[in-house]
Amino acid sequence: MRLAVLAEMFLVLVSPGSMTIVCAQQAQNRLVTLRGRVVDARSGEPVAKVKIMVSGSPQNTTTNETGAFTLTDVPPGELSLYVTTVGYGLVKKTITVKETDTAEILIALNQEAATLTEHVTVTAEPYAVTETNAASEQTLNKTELQDLSKVIISDPIRAVQSLPGVTANDDLRAEFAVRGADYRRVGIFLDGVLIDNFLHVASGNADERVTLAVINTDTINEVSLLSGAFPAKYGDARAGVLLLETRDGNRLKPAFRFSTGLQLGTSGVADGPLRNKRGSWLFAARSSLLDYLSRAIGKIGNNNNTETGSVDFSDVEGKVIFDLSSRHRIGIGGYFSGLKFNESARPNQLDPNAIFKARSRNSLVNAFWDYTPNARLLVQTRIFGTRTNFKSTNGTNLILNDESRIQLGARSDLNFLVRPTHRIESGLYVRSIRARQITNFFVPPLPGTRVNLKTFDRSAAEESYYLQDTYTNQRHGLSLTGGLRIDHSGLTSETKISPRMAASLRVMTSWTVRAGFGRYYQFPDFEAIFGQLGNRSLRAEQATHYNLSVERTFGDRYRALVEMYNREDRDVIFNLSQPQLQSNPITFTQQAFRNSLSGHARGIEFTFQRRSANRLSGWVTYAFARTHFKESPTGLSFAGDFDQRHTLSAYGSYRFTGTFNVSGQWRYGSGFPIPG
Repeated sequence: MRLAVLAEMFLVLVSPGSMTIVCAQQAQNRLVTLRGRVVDARSGEPVAKVKIMVSGSPQNTTTNETGAFTLTDVPPGELSLYVTTVGYGLVKKTITVKETDTAEILIALNQEAATLTEHVTVTAEPYAVTETNAASEQTLNKTELQDLSKVIISDPIRAVQSLPGVTANDDLRAEFAVRGADYRRVGIFLDGVLIDNFLHVASGNADERVTLAVINTDTINEVSLLSGAFPAKYGDARAGVLLLETRDGNRLKPAFRFSTGLQLGTSGVADGPLRNKRGSWLFAARSSLLDYLSRAIGKIGNNNNTETGSVDFSDVEGKVIFDLSSRHRIGIGGYFSGLKFNESARPNQLDPNAIFKARSRNSLVNAFWDYTPNARLLVQTRIFGTRTNFKSTNGTNLILNDESRIQLGARSDLNFLVRPTHRIESGLYVRSIRARQITNFFVPPLPGTRVNLKTFDRSAAEESYYLQDTYTNQRHGLSLTGGLRIDHSGLTSETKISPRMAASLRVMTSWTVRAGFGRYYQFPDFEAIFGQLGNRSLRAEQATHYNLSVERTFGDRYRALVEMYNREDRDVIFNLSQPQLQSNPITFTQQAFRNSLSGHARGIEFTFQRRSANRLSGWVTYAFARTHFKESPTGLSFAGDFDQRHTLSAYGSYRFTGTFNVSGQWRYGSGFPIPG
């Protein structure tokens, strides 16, 4: 009996420790190996050099060249992973690890400042165009846009300056020329709305001014430049169109991003889902640091603050979308900006026509409704309004320029896939524009005698309709597009019909030949008709585009592109009220605007590009161009003001590690001719 009691006591004392050892061994035996892959959310390309960290544990690993990773000795249960690499946003992914689970997890990384999503869009072609069968289109993805827009402050329009066929010889200006045509001949569409004068002008001197786009790069999803033979969907632009597409807010979780540094500005963006994730919201804001910087410099130099000039701008953008149902989606977006400029000199040191103070305001409201009854039909309808104001005064607070422009309108676009080989697109764009302007000139000395140069307050309506049909034979790699556009202007009482055609042929999977033709019209603006040198008999400018390109891809990420173009311009608005550089002394005459110019822009562009989420990404491009005009009444013949014969541009970005990335751009231009 005594031995039995001692044996029982021994079991009681020893059994807990033995059970602990056995349980620990069983838990250790249950540790599993977790495998997965990290890919780009937009293209589906595997992303290398991505760091995977386990929350609450020192355990971490890095993806290999195929985007794969392995985590060993992972306990079953809920596990939080932090996924990060330079150029992409931080991702937190919570998963449930099962003891018998051998499946590979897939993690989607979103490019920096892009919309967060867990869905992966697998794109076989990194150079796929956004417009149906476009004859000439260059795109910038989110990473390229972020790199190329950072010269003074993040500016999506400035990023376009590195694309083929684009020339810009002043790093302080956002404006650019396309194939020998100036900025005013390029239509800029923000979410389908044709915007005018959406630039911050940060100087009083026209030769030294700094211009910045009103739009924040953090809110832009993609940029596309159609520099020749663009489709019937777009009009009222003679040379090309620039498409800016804003992104939606993410539907996963609230996210915030703030940036400042060497750029002369501070910006922030916040976005997130609506309740029940049936929509999303986005809010972004920017503010300049130029005013603070100039004051600091003035204090360091012991200067009086009244002598220190200042430039201060800010803009705010917001967007909300809501899913009424699986077929209906509504939303509204808004853009509001302001700029204040003060000259650095004292008022009594300025001549009466020098700008001492300037104020500008820009705003846009865009409400939309998307109807998608099935996967084959999409109808998008927008109602929009824009307003721009600019006012400048001299040193004695007298008005030099006071102008405003209001646009109200609507557009509706239909995209219908009749069958897999047949797509129809149609739509309308109507708008009413009102423009008001007062411009004064003061005869020195101060305060000066006022001379009114122009005063007008006018309004007009424009209507546009288009129809486009595309036939696609994927087996033979053939796409044919035919389109027609009708534009009517109440300002000139003209109705113009514009045919458009495009064709593409893919040969041996790696070669693609594209060709395009189109007739394009651009109506004169209010100032050309009612301004100081206005002519109420002006007509629309006309251009005929011919475009031919050959593309060769090398593997999945490389391509070489050669593009040739010819643009025949007619009825271009021109006047001789500028100094003439002739053998005789320089003369200056005043003549009204006339549709007196005809000419052409011809050239060839070479591009070699690599687009990838890993290692090197970028391009090298060279363009040769000639632009020439002839003035019909006088017979004057001259090169265009933006005739830059040779343009060389390079951009590159290389991700060395998960925390270190280098990017840069370089441009060379042979220069514009001297006007006159």
